Amino acid sequence: GSHCWGDGRVGSAGRFFQPDGGEALLRSAAEREGMTVGNAFTELDIVSTAGLGAGGISIHDGRTWHGSGRNESETRPRRGLGLHFVPAEVQWTEQAGKSRLWKGYIEGQESAENAEIPQEDFPVTW
Repeated sequence: GSHCWGDGRVGSAGRFFQPDGGEALLRSAAEREGMTVGNAFTELDIVSTAGLGAGGISIHDGRTWHGSGRNESETRPRRGLGLHFVPAEVQWTEQAGKSRLWKGYIEGQESAENAEIPQEDFPVTW
């Protein structure tokens, strides 16, 4: 599945929310992995959670391509909660230094790979 694809993903949340629902980004990523999807997702095993109602939950590998339809309410904002787990042996990359979210963890370090992962922000869970 897409959770086994490489890290060559291109895109952002801003690019994902497009009329095609990010389908072009998904197709592009699949083709980079050697799949020949053309105009139809013939090689992709799409799993739909269309039956997932308000207040529902989806649990999946964070590397899995996933998304949802637009918020159809005109009065209520969509709320989401994301919990992310990373392997205990994870290391920062130089790419993280370009991210507003992660660069504070590696600024001032000799190299990103040598920067420690702070336990207070990333506790080991069992």
